[in-house]
Amino acid sequence: MIDFSQLNKKFAKNFNDQKAVLKKLLKGGTVNCDTCNKPLSVALNDKDGEFIVSCGSGCTRLTLEID
Repeated sequence: MIDFSQLNKKFAKNFNDQKAVLKKLLKGGTVNCDTCNKPLSVALNDKDGEFIVSCGSGCTRLTLEID
């Protein structure tokens, strides 16, 4: 049997971690990639209406849709 409470906690933590990274970057702070330790950058994709957070190596990529 799958323990959904643990899975929900993991997803909530991941969401909150990504939200904190985006918040810090949008305030002008520096955050390094957990994998390659290169700085993350934020780009606005107007065409698709989303923010993209990524590192130079491409090992991190977060996408946030804008309404």
